[in-house]
Amino acid sequence: MRGKIALRVFLVGLIALALAASLWVGYRRALWESAYKKVTIAVPYQELVQIVYDEGDRLWRERLERLRALGVSALTLELSGFPDWNLNIVQIDRQLLRTLAQAKALGFEIGFVAEIDDEEIEEIAERVQAFINALGAEPSWLMLVDLPPLSNIRSLQRVSQPPAWGLLEFAEPPMSYKLNPEKVVRAHALKSKELERLGFSGALDRWERAVQERNIRLLWVTEHERFARYLERLGARLRDLGFRPGVSLSSLSLEGSESPSALYLVIALGFTALVLLFIQELWSVQTWNRLLVWGGFLWGGWAVLGFWDLSWACEGLALGIALVAPWVLIILLKERLTGWKFLIAVSLGSVGASLAIAALLSDPAYFLKLQEFRGVKVALVAPMLLVVATELWLRRDERWFASRSAWVATAAGASLLFLILERSGNLPLIPVARWEEFLRERLENLFIARPRFKEFLIGHPALVLWDSKNPSRLVALALLAFGALGQASIINTFAHLHTPLWLSLWRTLNGLILGLLVGLAVSVILRILRIGQQWRRRSS
Repeated sequence: MRGKIALRVFLVGLIALALAASLWVGYRRALWESAYKKVTIAVPYQELVQIVYDEGDRLWRERLERLRALGVSALTLELSGFPDWNLNIVQIDRQLLRTLAQAKALGFEIGFVAEIDDEEIEEIAERVQAFINALGAEPSWLMLVDLPPLSNIRSLQRVSQPPAWGLLEFAEPPMSYKLNPEKVVRAHALKSKELERLGFSGALDRWERAVQERNIRLLWVTEHERFARYLERLGARLRDLGFRPGVSLSSLSLEGSESPSALYLVIALGFTALVLLFIQELWSVQTWNRLLVWGGFLWGGWAVLGFWDLSWACEGLALGIALVAPWVLIILLKERLTGWKFLIAVSLGSVGASLAIAALLSDPAYFLKLQEFRGVKVALVAPMLLVVATELWLRRDERWFASRSAWVATAAGASLLFLILERSGNLPLIPVARWEEFLRERLENLFIARPRFKEFLIGHPALVLWDSKNPSRLVALALLAFGALGQASIINTFAHLHTPLWLSLWRTLNGLILGLLVGLAVSVILRILRIGQQWRRRSS
């Protein structure tokens, strides 16, 4: 008995060591995010031309000074046509050179904007060279729009090496991380139709969320004359969030004093210890020797993988934690805790696993969404399947799952899994209902970081309602499966590494508090109904 307790303490100690390392990297990431606080508001030069084309130099300068006072810090020169933004190619003429000379004297950055196509890359490179020759200097940044995957931009890189590369959101190529991540700035723009649909207030909300939630640091504000006080209000909101004008580069590295390989090995050790705890619980392994041999093989496998390719090993270990942690936590704690204690204990464990994943993938390329955590959808549904499979295996002698109701529940569960997978992307086939969109907006305005429905309406209440003495095995199984979904959603939140860490923590806390309240409310209602049924039976 003492040996079993000592072994458990030893394994918990290894897990605590991995969590401590993850917290240290989380602290370093918080420093990175606090330093990454500059935002560029850029407007197209040709829209300025449409407003004051026939005016003299004095009025041009007054107009530029007014834009500068409103928070605009850059003018863009479009080297391609952009019909979705009502913008044409900018031509080099006398007025352009005079205006840009005044803009540079006032401290404006000059950015190039180009839509890159593999067949037109040489033509775009020639335009870039012509503008550089005319201006006598490199652009402050060059923003790429709709860059196709695997695009070869070497011709463009030979012509221009600007201080920063801008990559427009939702048009970022999978291979764009081959650009130097230290020089990349994520950009956002609203197309004309979208701007018309959102309106003044909606557009301001969209810009604010892009900066605050997705590390967007370059705002390409087209049609800035559509709304009165548009730029003024936008600049004021950014100042209220603590941002200052200017191109913010991801120059701070998280690899500072800690070794990435050592961090990987420590977290792999903690993951191995968690798996061994699970094995000890399920199979009641009493001897140290057998567990340590299994653990040595598992940790050694991770070590060999890390030696072979550290980046792939970090992604693989992160995926392993995402798949296993919610499943293991629920199975280990379900017989020991119930109600709100069960929910909080499992959720704290999931947050710890999430911090470990974030530590493994802590790199500016992930924060800027140049690389993404692969396996998000699998990690969302796999814990549910693993929990169900484990429960069926543990209760294999009862044969209750062979009933008709069990098969109906299986079909319903499969349909739910399909819906979860389909709705988990940015562009689902099943559109978001208007009422749901309205509710999301209200929750975002109320909580800043909107709690996820999968957590506070489904997963967390399910764990609060879980009771190992529940007479209905099917209901108990459903509650555990839904609870696993909520925990997987917590990890999914932190796996979106372009979202600031504090925002992910705040979103998780909001979901946990709301889910706890919903679960307790449902529990009270069910208890009242149960008391009412008992009273009616006694009365009859």
